[in-house]
Amino acid sequence: MLSQVTGALVALLAFFCTLRRFDRMRSGTRIRGAKWRRGCERLLVLLVAGLVMLMWVVWRADLRLQDRLDPALENVVTRVAFRIESMVRDQSDSFRFDAQVLDPVPLGVPRHLEVVWRSTPQPQERELMPGQVWRAALILRAPRGFSNPHGFDYEGHAFARNVRALGRVRGAPIWQRDESWASLVVVVGRVRQALRTCMRRHLENKRYGAVLIALAIGDQDSVDQRHWRVFNLTGITHLVSISGSHVTMIAAMGGLVMFWLSRRVRWQRRALCEWIPARVLAAMASVAVAFCYCLLAGWGVPARRTFFMLLVVGAALSLRLPVSMSGVLCFAAGVLVVIDPWAPLATGFWLSFGAVAVLFSAAHGVRASNRSESLQQRVWSAMSQATRLQWLITVAMTPPLAFLFQQVSLSSPLANALAIPVVTFVVTPLALLLALFSVFPGIDSLTSWFAWCGHAALQAVLIPITWLSQAPWGAVSVSAMPMTWLFVALVGAAWALMPRGTPVRWTGWVFMLPALAWQPQRPASGDWSLLALDVGQGTAILISTAQHHLLFDAGPAMGQTDAGQRIVIPVLRALGVRTLDALVLSHADIDHTGGLESLYAELTIPLTYASFDVGLFLQERLRRRRMRAHVLAMDEASSRRNASLNIQRCMAGMTWHWDGVTFTFLHPKETSHVLTPGEQGVKAVSKIRTNAQSCVLKISGQHHTALLPGDLPAQQERALVGWQRHALAADVVVMPHHGSATSSSAEFVDAVRARHALALVGYQNRFQHPDPLVERRWRQVGSTLWRSDRQGAIEVQSVHPALIVRSQRALNQRYWHRQE
Repeated sequence: MLSQVTGALVALLAFFCTLRRFDRMRSGTRIRGAKWRRGCERLLVLLVAGLVMLMWVVWRADLRLQDRLDPALENVVTRVAFRIESMVRDQSDSFRFDAQVLDPVPLGVPRHLEVVWRSTPQPQERELMPGQVWRAALILRAPRGFSNPHGFDYEGHAFARNVRALGRVRGAPIWQRDESWASLVVVVGRVRQALRTCMRRHLENKRYGAVLIALAIGDQDSVDQRHWRVFNLTGITHLVSISGSHVTMIAAMGGLVMFWLSRRVRWQRRALCEWIPARVLAAMASVAVAFCYCLLAGWGVPARRTFFMLLVVGAALSLRLPVSMSGVLCFAAGVLVVIDPWAPLATGFWLSFGAVAVLFSAAHGVRASNRSESLQQRVWSAMSQATRLQWLITVAMTPPLAFLFQQVSLSSPLANALAIPVVTFVVTPLALLLALFSVFPGIDSLTSWFAWCGHAALQAVLIPITWLSQAPWGAVSVSAMPMTWLFVALVGAAWALMPRGTPVRWTGWVFMLPALAWQPQRPASGDWSLLALDVGQGTAILISTAQHHLLFDAGPAMGQTDAGQRIVIPVLRALGVRTLDALVLSHADIDHTGGLESLYAELTIPLTYASFDVGLFLQERLRRRRMRAHVLAMDEASSRRNASLNIQRCMAGMTWHWDGVTFTFLHPKETSHVLTPGEQGVKAVSKIRTNAQSCVLKISGQHHTALLPGDLPAQQERALVGWQRHALAADVVVMPHHGSATSSSAEFVDAVRARHALALVGYQNRFQHPDPLVERRWRQVGSTLWRSDRQGAIEVQSVHPALIVRSQRALNQRYWHRQE
């Protein structure tokens, strides 16, 4: 790659030499020679700058790719000495932090790791802090995320953070030394963690205490997911994180203080402003304060963007140079990408620069205040202009927000109008004062007062905002639009933001409508599509016809969350699925029903087929987990949405038709045991959690068939073959029980003889699914094998005359993705 870029640069220089020679030939005839020359030089500068930047990125990427984990060391205990490099993120059952492996580095082990310390240190042991050096036995594995349509790219996120491997602590690590001044990163991390510890003492048992910490030092890991949901639905996420407005406010305060001091502090009988102009001192102080605060806030993309913009503005003011806001924005973006070439992978990069660009474009309509006006008129004018700017930013940012998150917040203008003044001018200053005074002993009463006032103000403003998030009209879901329609929408927004007098400027807003109303193509009548989602060791399969959608299983539970909330619902939203016409729960194992509550909470599901009593199962699960009322996903709103919920038991012979496609249950038989609500306790749960009761569903279209057998064991497979062998033949099959050795019997495989066999398994799962013998059986009957752990989500389209099968990793391959 680097050689190709170098060759392109040489070819560009040769092309420029040819242009220069042609320019001399033209200049002899004096036909626009000077303009031609200037145009060629500007073109050369842009092209050379782009190629140099490309060479820089390729070189940086090559270095980072070389620092990778040897596949032979995956899931192998490796002893290393590492230094904690980041603030320690404490979770309910573990600690997590970034670490650097120190010399001597074992062969095949990367330098930069993310360490998970699950064996919580005892109170008498050392508190984990940045700069500490430990020697520990780690079980290493390469970063690996789920790969689904329109899903989060975890591997890209880890690559951008320079996390080249994940290490899980095994045994008892040994503390070696403390290198608290090893680097600027360590020092900043240590200061941030100390501030967080001090702030927590005064925010204990406060509902929004973690939000105040996030406002002060940018630590968002402790913010409750319920609160993030409210912020996302109402479009105020930018207010509860370190944004450009916060950095600008702190920088302005630092500049004002320095401006005041420069006129009063004297040196050698002269004021400081007599040695250096006051505006220069104020600009220097603003930039210095902004830099320190950006470091304290975690050096995120919005903070870095604001710092570089302030740096340019400060230099221009000091040197009395003219500068344009568009030039400042472009300079900040360029410097940010040079320093961190992978910053554009973060959604915050585009949203941050986009919002500021819209603000600069809309600022031409802002009218300066007139001193002859009354106070009431000036206040009304300021409010109306602020409302106009907020409205323009909201509308202009709607297409990129819809493209990135497949959701449009209709309550955002009102929520921002309520939250911006309170959070910016009340809550954030109080949070910063809390952080500042919490480090000083002896003033706990004053510090606690800051904590109480800040929390009370935040709690008060979030009461109406929480109500807005629960309103049925507060947010609407949109399908994931193609890049073409996003480009059209952005062009329309840019045209609408042109200065007054631009012809038909209002038509720019019209260009945004097709992007927001776009819907993906549906199968034709008689055709069907199957999307086996990558949910790890579990099952969630979406079957779509021309007008209907069916979900087979709900995916596994995932710690404090589940696959329904993290994967299934976002994918359905991106695909434009608002209602599931039917949900099939093959059996009650947690890897098939883990996302059930989230699905019932978010979607309208009028019909559910299951091989067990779903109501009893949910009650038993809640009792076991001892869930609090606010944790339960099936809240009142979801209960109202699914008030007409119809749950039926799947039984062999049940058949229905959708859009020319036939759906048939082949198992279990009617004579199988049926649980009743009277069966209680663990015994009942153990009965319903039997693979032998799995619902087996067959989909038959005009051209192809698919078979979904759940976790059916070999004994029931043989019984099914003996009972209705003719009905088992299929073009596509999902391997029973994830390819376990206890399923996919020779008789079953021979009866199905599928052209494509899908194994839905987790990456390096502890069950070692699929079993090699099972894979060999399917290959022997001519099946092409697909594995979700290697190929991500698998999409099957039944169209005339072909059966199209493709994987998400093949469609969305990036150089930072690990090659299998």
